[in-house]
Amino acid sequence: MDRPFGRLRIGRPKSLFVRAREDPASFGDVYLTYRDQVVRFFVRRVLDPELAFDLMAETFAEMFSGLRGFRGETEEQGRAWMWAIARNQLQLWRRRGEVERRNLERVGVPVPSLGPAEYERIEELADLARFKAILDQAASVLTDQQRTILREHIENERGYDELAHEFGTTVVALRMTVSRALRRLARELERLEALEDDESSADEELVT
Repeated sequence: MDRPFGRLRIGRPKSLFVRAREDPASFGDVYLTYRDQVVRFFVRRVLDPELAFDLMAETFAEMFSGLRGFRGETEEQGRAWMWAIARNQLQLWRRRGEVERRNLERVGVPVPSLGPAEYERIEELADLARFKAILDQAASVLTDQQRTILREHIENERGYDELAHEFGTTVVALRMTVSRALRRLARELERLEALEDDESSADEELVT
């Protein structure tokens, strides 16, 4: 006699992280599923698409090398493990000021090259327009040229090709200028946020 359909037990799909632990060749599924979330996490903190891309790559390289040490069984536990590694990579970068880029292709993970399209896609993930309101406050650390280029690119939404032509340089050189400016801006924003936290803590102590 056939078992009624309603009594069938359908198991929960196996976590991508568990599948990768059991079969490292499937780690590419983890990468393809979460790469945008991870690169968005980084680029909204460091502001530099190239640096965010490198930090994302290093995060997944660390995840791959540590698959056997992952003890979770659910997707939620896998994500928590992933974000812990990502936060650690961010702290390491802040301390050492550089990223040790590993070649993910070596471990069978398809990593896109950081060409113009990928660079602009990561910039979109950063949502740089949200910094318009605080650009004046933090822009004192930038050179006049860096401030001008950032304002034109972020506030007026002008593309790299147009700006490179106007400033008499190449798109690659202009991206490098923007990259350096965004890194300096990120450092200054971090300092300003730390000052605000200190002031808030001082106010709380006065109240108590």
